[in-house]
Amino acid sequence: MAKRRTALILSNDTNLCRELEPLLSNAGFCPEIQSLGRTPLRDIRIRQPHLALLDLSVDSAGLELLRRLEGGRAWGDIPLIVVSEQSDLEYELLDIFDFLAKPLDRARLKTDLSLLLKSPSTTLDAYPPMDRKTLETFQKLIYRHSGLHFHERNRKSLERGLLRRMRATRARSPRHYLDYLSLHGRSRGELKKLLALLTIGETYFFRYLAQFDALKTSVLPELISRNRGRRSLRLWSAGCSTGEEPYSLAILLQEYFPQLADWNIDILGTDINPRSLKTAQAGRYRARALRIMDPQMIDRYFTPEGSGYRLDKQIRDRVRFAHLNLQTDPYPDRNNGTADVDIIFCRNVMIYFRTGTIETFLRSFYQCLKPRSYLFLGHSESLASITTAFSRLSCDGGFFYQRREASSIPPDTTQQSSLPEPAVSEAVYSKAPPPAEQTSRVQNVEKAEKDRPEADFLEAERAFQREDFKTAKQKYDIVLRQNPRHVGALLGKGFLHANRSEYDKALLHCREVLDIDDLTASAYFLLGLIRDFRGETTRAMEEYRKAVMLDIDFIMPHYNLGKIYQRMGRERDAGRELDNTVRLLEKLPDESLIPYSGGLSKEVFLEICREDRETIRT
Repeated sequence: MAKRRTALILSNDTNLCRELEPLLSNAGFCPEIQSLGRTPLRDIRIRQPHLALLDLSVDSAGLELLRRLEGGRAWGDIPLIVVSEQSDLEYELLDIFDFLAKPLDRARLKTDLSLLLKSPSTTLDAYPPMDRKTLETFQKLIYRHSGLHFHERNRKSLERGLLRRMRATRARSPRHYLDYLSLHGRSRGELKKLLALLTIGETYFFRYLAQFDALKTSVLPELISRNRGRRSLRLWSAGCSTGEEPYSLAILLQEYFPQLADWNIDILGTDINPRSLKTAQAGRYRARALRIMDPQMIDRYFTPEGSGYRLDKQIRDRVRFAHLNLQTDPYPDRNNGTADVDIIFCRNVMIYFRTGTIETFLRSFYQCLKPRSYLFLGHSESLASITTAFSRLSCDGGFFYQRREASSIPPDTTQQSSLPEPAVSEAVYSKAPPPAEQTSRVQNVEKAEKDRPEADFLEAERAFQREDFKTAKQKYDIVLRQNPRHVGALLGKGFLHANRSEYDKALLHCREVLDIDDLTASAYFLLGLIRDFRGETTRAMEEYRKAVMLDIDFIMPHYNLGKIYQRMGRERDAGRELDNTVRLLEKLPDESLIPYSGGLSKEVFLEICREDRETIRT
């Protein structure tokens, strides 16, 4: 007769223990009960149960034990089922076998016990690396159900997430986990748990400040005037990650539009990652997330808490969060608040999807928006060559889109545009010096602080980096009044003018810079962007090549050349330049911000480049 497996119940809830004992016994387990608070880890290790059920009650004893268990080296080999009234913990605890909400779901527990009896009763061996064919099988399943596309270069992050969930579910092999995922992807939330490991994003408050300036000075005043009769506004942050974006919208409304106090304001933040949503709802952030905010605004809306900050409850209460999969969930839908929307923010989300999926998103967004309402995308995202259903607008340096009426949409809406938009056209709107210049400036900070013009110049550069263009202009002007031949300030003014589509003025500043120093790579890059914006492709390529010749490690000219070659159908040349871009990016430290990229981090820009590279056949 086979020896019965031991199941250790860790709980102070007598009624729960009484309910669990017969269920475990009938399934073939031998139940043992241990009270919380008197459970040394060494006792658990000595017992080595085949299963443990941990009751996370409202007090801290269960959570404290869980933290201790997770830190124990031997614990990873014991299947753990958590029982709790806090249902939102299910998608936080991603290394446990299962989560059962109270009141106890007996049918699900019986399924758990049946699955565990079929799984190894001993220590799981280390999983071997997954081969390409196995990963591709998982990639296709994930893409089919979520639209997320994993590239060749980030297969390791995909594999790490898969192996982590394989161990949690006691899968014997990738094939076994694939069957589990296919069978229980929805019924047991397994797909959502896996995606929570694969879709971790970082953002910060008021990212792309120019777009928030455009909201403040143009878009919101226009919408307020238009909606004055019904006194309502609906804003949706799709792919909100940990909440910084929708909370920024709430702060903006509170700070600059007090007349909306009695309006019906609906701010919705949605994301595919339950852990990110929980972070958003808590409203606790590290200082890094507040790095471009005005200190006085931080004082008004945040309270120091531990090593970070807690967002004011009044602002937290103005935003509601919900799980939404852009690939599979319905929208527009009045039930989830995605219908009749005035503004949709979907920034740095589409870069993770293929063109066909993006087209589907945009068709749905079009239906979600009210007539003449607005869509905001990330600086690296463009609707050129995808759809003409939205008009591209700019204000205060911020680019965004407005929903066209059906009667005004050109007939080739579903076809590729015959007038391609310049590659990374938003790159001029967030400026940082190239790596070599950046290093030099950092080394000279001490000297600059003693030299007033240089101190003002550094303040201007910092303002430009955080997209505070008004302050940047003021500081550049101060520097140029004291030194009219200051190359950095002249170049900064050139980017500011290009930012406002004042290309003739930008060209004048470029010529001034090159008259002073004709070896300034950044000036040739700006010339290339201006030519690119004007559709002067051949001249743009010449300027980009000059920038590369002067600084072979200058990332953005390589990338923009690659995009031009791609538009021209010169795929071999395009592949070469995109490969150069990726190679240079990979050399940078993690979380580096890429100069002249529109505020993109190394990690996000790598994703963009790899997506572009996959579309080229060389």
